[in-house]
Amino acid sequence: MSTPPTQPAVTQPHEVDADRLVVDDIDTISESRPLPEPNPAQLRRVRPESLPTIGHIGRYALKYVIGEGGLGTVYAAHDTLLSRLIAIKTLNVHLPAAEREHIDRLVLHEARASAGLNHPYIVTVHDAGTSEQGSYIAMELLKGSDLRQLLSMGWKPTPEQAALIVRRVADALSYAHHKGVTHRDIKPANIFMVGRTQPRVLDFGIARIRQVEALAQRDDEASRFQELIGGSPFYMAPELVRREHGDQRGDVYALGVVLYELLAGRRAFTGASLDEIADAVLHQPVKPVHEVNPEIPRELSDIVAQAMHRDVGQRYRSARRFSHALRDWLDGVDGGRPIASEAGPRRSRRRALWRQPLVWLLAISFVGLVVALAGVFWSSIRGG
Repeated sequence: MSTPPTQPAVTQPHEVDADRLVVDDIDTISESRPLPEPNPAQLRRVRPESLPTIGHIGRYALKYVIGEGGLGTVYAAHDTLLSRLIAIKTLNVHLPAAEREHIDRLVLHEARASAGLNHPYIVTVHDAGTSEQGSYIAMELLKGSDLRQLLSMGWKPTPEQAALIVRRVADALSYAHHKGVTHRDIKPANIFMVGRTQPRVLDFGIARIRQVEALAQRDDEASRFQELIGGSPFYMAPELVRREHGDQRGDVYALGVVLYELLAGRRAFTGASLDEIADAVLHQPVKPVHEVNPEIPRELSDIVAQAMHRDVGQRYRSARRFSHALRDWLDGVDGGRPIASEAGPRRSRRRALWRQPLVWLLAISFVGLVVALAGVFWSSIRGG
């Protein structure tokens, strides 16, 4: 039976393993700014099972708190069956028992959908269930920081680095969308960085759970907002604010707003209340990102503007289209030299190579030489 934590939690997310972040593709290093290093005092090699246990959820021994939010708490936990360290997200929603059962079913449904996603830029979900602490989801434990934390620490990626990060998130969203799974809450806090250009998308389906909880608590501003949107106010698509039908292009919009923030160094929209934020999203002009930050190329700024276009019909119609636009821009950086050494850019490298005038000249010369040799050979045969 599950038992709640009985002693204060250790809150050092880096104390279990001193390994550094995932090594990036070698071609990305020169084009990116390093992530802030964790405090060396927090890096201590400790076997997970040797840490004090602060509670249990099923077969998982809770070791320390990674973070807390409105929906619950994230723990580092030791999987006693498979002997590995994982992350456990508990979802504590305040609802009557009957409605709580509905939430539990929804959590399990969303967890099953997320567990079916197998993509390098999506966090892996291992398990889900219910306990005395509420519903929970067990997933891989990541080492690093999310974009919200990094931005608050003053980290500022290069334009190419930001484009590559968001392009990879767009690839992950495209994959999920084709599997019938929409995220609904793309924001910096849900994009976890395990390397300079290595994102992992978190919390698929959590926005739906927030929305259902809000339907039962309509007497406060935040709940009314969640009833309408189910996501985060600064990244919500205008059609959702207007209570119109939304689709996967809402994820494209939110990701465009994230890219704007990465490039500009500030949020696209501001407001002291939800009404002010909604008004900014719907009506206030958005200064192009290249005007906010002169280091941003106009072409990249135009891509951002189309991704976060207020008119859903003028927006990229899919995450794949958004990804392709960023890929094409990255291929054009420094005369077609790709940013990352991966299968897609290698194909683009070959396309870019054939666009070079010298390559065409060499190809024509080679063809001419072959034709000339063939003529000599044919003449020798006829003369013989």
